[in-house]
Amino acid sequence: MYNAGDAADSWYRLLTGAACECVLTADGRRQIVNFLLPGDLFGFCARSRHEFSVEIIVDGTAFARYPRRQAEELASADAEVASAIRQRAFESISRLQARMVLLGRTNALEKVSAFLLEMAERPSVGIGDDLVLPMSRYEIADYLAMAVETVSRAITTLKAQGAITLANSRQVRITDRLALEHASAESRRRSSLAPTDASGRVSRTVKLYTSSFASQERATSVRHAG
Repeated sequence: MYNAGDAADSWYRLLTGAACECVLTADGRRQIVNFLLPGDLFGFCARSRHEFSVEIIVDGTAFARYPRRQAEELASADAEVASAIRQRAFESISRLQARMVLLGRTNALEKVSAFLLEMAERPSVGIGDDLVLPMSRYEIADYLAMAVETVSRAITTLKAQGAITLANSRQVRITDRLALEHASAESRRRSSLAPTDASGRVSRTVKLYTSSFASQERATSVRHAG
């Protein structure tokens, strides 16, 4: 759609499909900072040039373009338009803040679990706990700052433990939201946040997750040490 450094002379609204805001790091890697889905308004910035690029990631994606000067004039003259723009801007800021927390997660399973829960909150991705992800696992990896193999292993683990089911690589059903929410919690708080059953014992689902996390982390440490 546009590249970092291009003149920020327009605002945009995604109508169909999906796109992503991204930046290239010094070593040539792509870092995705936001996924743009139908209804999202983007392209506005404080400076005269864009700081991020926007790439289309789904064939057939359509968007509307609004010249910046006319859009700002309309927002100044129409309180309803101004309110709608502010709401969209606040939603974008909220997603970016949530992503900062997501990247602070300590392991891959936490990051992928938090990502799936984030997507479950986006109306255009699915209904309830049935998600249709418009992005590939490579794009998820670029968003989570992880290797694609690590993303795939985390998804496989969540499936094996009953937190999700997969119809294919893009269609995900959350089957145990409590377990997924627990998996997305920070590891240092894992034991204190563990849900209990009626007798006060830690639930079997959480025990399975805790055991698996410990095994994965030990295996990763051994590989890195070798």
